[in-house]
Amino acid sequence: MTAAVLVRVAAALDLVARPIILAGLWVGRLTSWLVLPIIAVVLLTVVMNAMGLNELGRWQEPIFMLGRALTINSVIDMQWHLYGLLMLFGATYALHTNSHVRVDFIYERFSPRTRLVVELIGHLLLLIPFCWIVSEMNWPQVRMSFVSGEQSNYGGLTHRFLIKGALPVALGFLALNAFARCLSTVAALLDPTRLEKEKYYVR
Repeated sequence: MTAAVLVRVAAALDLVARPIILAGLWVGRLTSWLVLPIIAVVLLTVVMNAMGLNELGRWQEPIFMLGRALTINSVIDMQWHLYGLLMLFGATYALHTNSHVRVDFIYERFSPRTRLVVELIGHLLLLIPFCWIVSEMNWPQVRMSFVSGEQSNYGGLTHRFLIKGALPVALGFLALNAFARCLSTVAALLDPTRLEKEKYYVR
């Protein structure tokens, strides 16, 4: 293939990858705002513990996720629900900004082209299969939780299937973004000038 053809193929791959990467960054930035309600919920838990409060309110008709009362156990459940969503959906942002954990003392010694090859192999053989396997294993639990109406056993939040379902959804989204990074990596391998024109990772 001629250089001109390789450049066109690289441009086409980047055209497909870019919207997915932008969506991953947008979701990551949006998810980062969950830090604020997490802080508020943790503070509320501390105050309720200090004041010896077990309930903040009770009502007749059940409310979505809360049931018939807002208890300290509900607030504790909110903590790990929100934190779980932050970690799960924030993973795509970490992927695209290169802020995830890696063995840097080895990776940093590689040439730019070798790094791209390592990225491609890692995403195709490790990250994407991992996301798919865990998602497949988790869906039966989500269905069982939905059918059984699973909720907290100690007066916490209801509708447990929602937080369980967040895992396969988030991993599926992460796998899609990893695939987009693969397309972007192949584009950079075909057209190395892309690494000079724009950063491979977003900051």
